[in-house]
Amino acid sequence: MIKIFKNLTKKAKLVCLADFFWNFGRTIPHAFLTVFLLTRGHSLVQIAVFQSVYMFTVMFTEFPSGVWADRHSRKNLYIISIFLLFISYSLICLFSSNFYVMVISYILYGLSVSIKSGTLDADVVLEYHNLNLDVKDYSVVSSLVMSISSLCGGLIGSFLYTGFNNLVYLFSLMFFIISFLIAFSISKETVSHDNLKYIKDYVESGEKSSASLFLELKKGFQILKKSKSLLIILCLFATSTFFIQPFYQYWQVLYSQRMDAKFFGFLYIAFQGCNILGTAIYKHMKFNISFFLLLIFILGIIASIFTESLYFSLPVAVVLFYTFYQHMDVLQKREVPKKYISTFFSLTGTVENIFSIISLFLMASLIEITSVTFSFGILFSVFAGMSIILIYIHNKIPTKQ
Repeated sequence: MIKIFKNLTKKAKLVCLADFFWNFGRTIPHAFLTVFLLTRGHSLVQIAVFQSVYMFTVMFTEFPSGVWADRHSRKNLYIISIFLLFISYSLICLFSSNFYVMVISYILYGLSVSIKSGTLDADVVLEYHNLNLDVKDYSVVSSLVMSISSLCGGLIGSFLYTGFNNLVYLFSLMFFIISFLIAFSISKETVSHDNLKYIKDYVESGEKSSASLFLELKKGFQILKKSKSLLIILCLFATSTFFIQPFYQYWQVLYSQRMDAKFFGFLYIAFQGCNILGTAIYKHMKFNISFFLLLIFILGIIASIFTESLYFSLPVAVVLFYTFYQHMDVLQKREVPKKYISTFFSLTGTVENIFSIISLFLMASLIEITSVTFSFGILFSVFAGMSIILIYIHNKIPTKQ
């Protein structure tokens, strides 16, 4: 990873560092969050309310924030997102027992995540497009940075919680400050040649009304009509939620049948390691469409063989998933339109959030009528089957449409 990191542009390196400390601080509470909230007097229903408030906030604000990022300052929005997250974690640290304050903090948390989407990451991708560089190395390093920072955050947080309790959030705040300082030092945004004229006309026209934002939202959806490839990529990200959401929300339920909950912190770290391994596999392989079709076919087989061995085969499925997910991310960054780069990234995030809610609802419904393991198998197999079809269709689309 160090060798690949050195080959990145200066801006890409700084963005990766800023993301590392941002995600490090954000994930420190993740290993103990549910337990922490329960000890502060919140019920499981209230905790579900917090999560729902977060998801709906992201769902309704991510796409508009991406449109705004394409027309204004991605760097400033990134800094604002850190500031909002700083306030959110400060409220949790100081008023974690107050239900209404917690709701506000989760709204700010969701707003922070949605605003960050499509900011400096999109700016680096745009820089790579303008310099005619392949975004694969940046995509791989960015994924590894997020995985390693999540692993470190979860590991350190699990140890700090026993000694500091709610004050552990103070460590998160320190990392947010570091991320803020790094982001502040990053040079001004990269602008595509298409956007230069657009922004000049926009400023000269004095268009400031809310109708302007509505038109940009409309234009954002129109890019899908012009590109079958982008539409397929968007569908791939939507389909991926049939794997990732059931896995993240229910793996603890699955393993609780055979393992003491005190080991869940180590499992959380192990699954982050699966992410890193999957990304590393993708980095060291040459692109081959047949390989990816075989990859998700194998994933479908693993998901369909639901015996007791699933407790050992699930990590294998997670590694295969992240190898495939990394390919999707590279596809998106290679084909995203320069003029609407932040808009499309945010649109992808919005679609993922919508389908995440759908997949969680399906998983909860299936668990009511069958076992957790069989429910996993159904949704994992749906993901594998749909992904094979979508990748096959995408491979048939001409390079230039």
